[in-house]
Amino acid sequence: MRKIFVLSCITATLLLSSCYTAKIAHGSLTTDSPVVKVNSKKNHALIEGLVPLNNGYEAKKFIGDTPDYITKSQITFVDGLLRFITLGIYTPSTTSFYVPLNNVTKK
Repeated sequence: MRKIFVLSCITATLLLSSCYTAKIAHGSLTTDSPVVKVNSKKNHALIEGLVPLNNGYEAKKFIGDTPDYITKSQITFVDGLLRFITLGIYTPSTTSFYVPLNNVTKK
């Protein structure tokens, strides 16, 4: 009976967590502006994201010198699957970088 209770608690915890997404606009853009994706990077962490394994990414590496850009951090299906398989020990996420559509057409 105790094993069923523990298993039920673990299952409920995993099912109640959702795919986290945060979209942040920098400069004069809004989150609804027409943009194009220029790059994405994985963020590696341990213990449900409490212990990061990398120092993050500087956006200038991926977007160039444009002052207007959008970053989107999310847990993709593959990230969630890895999180589920490792029981939250390894918790990856993905950060994508977007620039305005008119910046891409100028080049």
